[in-house]
Amino acid sequence: MRRFLNGILSAPVVLARSVARGWDGFVFSPADPTPLGLIRVVVGGLLTWSLFVYGLDLLDFLGTTGWANAEIVETFRAERTPSAWSFWFLVPDAWLRPGWVLCLAVLACFTLGLFSQVTAVLAWIIAVSTAYRAPISLYGFDDIVTTWALYLAVSGASGQAVSLDRYFARLKANRAEVARRRKDGRWMAPSGVPTPSVAANIGLRLIQCHLVAIYLISGLAKFRGNAWWEGTAIWGTLAAGEFRLFDLTWLASYPMLLNAMTHAALFLETAYAALIWPKATRPYILAAVAAMHVGIGLTLGLFEFSLAMLAGNLAFCSGPWLRSLVAGLDRRPSGKILYDGACPKCRASMAFLTAGDPDRVLEPIDLTAVDVATVHPSLTREACMRSMHLVRGDGRVEAGYDAVMTVVGWTPLFAPLALARWIPGVSPIGKRVYNRIAESRPRDEACTDEVCGIHPPAGKAAPGAAAGPRSTSKPTTGRPAR
Repeated sequence: MRRFLNGILSAPVVLARSVARGWDGFVFSPADPTPLGLIRVVVGGLLTWSLFVYGLDLLDFLGTTGWANAEIVETFRAERTPSAWSFWFLVPDAWLRPGWVLCLAVLACFTLGLFSQVTAVLAWIIAVSTAYRAPISLYGFDDIVTTWALYLAVSGASGQAVSLDRYFARLKANRAEVARRRKDGRWMAPSGVPTPSVAANIGLRLIQCHLVAIYLISGLAKFRGNAWWEGTAIWGTLAAGEFRLFDLTWLASYPMLLNAMTHAALFLETAYAALIWPKATRPYILAAVAAMHVGIGLTLGLFEFSLAMLAGNLAFCSGPWLRSLVAGLDRRPSGKILYDGACPKCRASMAFLTAGDPDRVLEPIDLTAVDVATVHPSLTREACMRSMHLVRGDGRVEAGYDAVMTVVGWTPLFAPLALARWIPGVSPIGKRVYNRIAESRPRDEACTDEVCGIHPPAGKAAPGAAAGPRSTSKPTTGRPAR
């Protein structure tokens, strides 16, 4: 009996401890910030686009005598949402355009992840202020994107991955690494995998739980409509001329398909709250949700809303999987870069490139310290001295401008620059510029901040540096002796 009573009395304590451990693990465990960084990019891009559109008719949207008359909006706000605020009410019409430009600059910095902890808070303030100043233009998109902006600001972790803040931090570390000039010529940049953090987990959990609430409430609310029970709700939306981008009236000939689409959407929204958490069912739910929102965007034209919802669902994607989309599932380097380790600018370029490496995709090799034939049998020292060479994972070799553009395309930060090679006329000009730089590059010169931004290794003064802080002799070039 005593054991039975002790069990009953201790059960609440055991339950409380179990709940506390579960809560601690759910909220306060470190998490990969990569999904949060991608969410910041999408949310920042959407906020920038939205404010840019406001700027097309700035005085009409935000001016005192525009469509949203300031006095009328203030009266409406005082009656409905007295706690609402907007700094746009304090901006005179003459200063609207400069203020708009400044806000665009802040949102651009937030999107790129520059000073992200500060710009995340400012981005949320801009989003909320704009929403309350122009209530006539609001719809679901504004509610979603301002909510995600709030969670990104609260967590303070949106710049821990996929950001310029992280790039500059890695660049500083890589400068020190490349300056060491290892004897074997090989070195690996610090891993591009961001450090898991509790702050990132808090931000992701806030978005995840809010998504669950959105879908569950939306699904349960649909049960109140007869059209959802009858399976015709989707048809009513697609047939409405107010929203549709395409003529989809031909679907009326397939009532069973319309019924299936209606009930599938209803099931997905109500089951999302339960099926999104297990790892076994999560990929299928995410795929279904992605298909649903792509369909909403294409059929109803609600592209911004769909992108905002898809961005939120990134919170359920794992960081390693997202990075594998760029770096691949194979952890081995995708390419070996042979560079001139005696060239200060070449060392600097390796630091810049590897700072954007997502997950050790690149393996830099100092050709002055190795037999290049051991890297690939077709390589010669003379050819490698003339231009940078890239040995791809499949054995193919690229040199010069082509190698640079391939490497740039492998790094997400610089990937947009790689698209320029497909513009007619760019490649011939790029090759000519690259060859000119490669032929005139300095070698065996003291590496200073003025030259390449990387200090030489401690205790190893570069040739020519003994005469003073900088060498006054004419540097040699990478052109092989004739």
